[in-house]
Amino acid sequence: MPTEISAKKPLLIPAALVAVGVALAGCGSDEGFKGVAEAAGLATTPQESKAFVRETRPADLEYVPVGSSVTRTAPRKPVEDYKKIEAALEAKQKANEAAGNTAKALGTTPPPEPAKIPKN
Repeated sequence: MPTEISAKKPLLIPAALVAVGVALAGCGSDEGFKGVAEAAGLATTPQESKAFVRETRPADLEYVPVGSSVTRTAPRKPVEDYKKIEAALEAKQKANEAAGNTAKALGTTPPPEPAKIPKN
């Protein structure tokens, strides 16, 4: 059964896509169709920040943008500090190994005999 496609149907899809594109484009900028999109309820304006947000956040955020080669200057620790940290870590490692050996030795003791139930 052949079906006939009217000449108007193929134009409905591109026309609908153009209408949706225009409505969405109005949401993207302050010019053009944004006023129409706001009136239709398809776009909104950003709200002003609350008072506690404005008070707690600094106006100029200090951060390094992603992809930039800007580096921050950080104070270097002296070599003596690293040697102290290394010595403390080695002491902790030795203490952990000793505790592990003690636990291993305690784990090799035979289990106790089961309790004997008196027979009446």
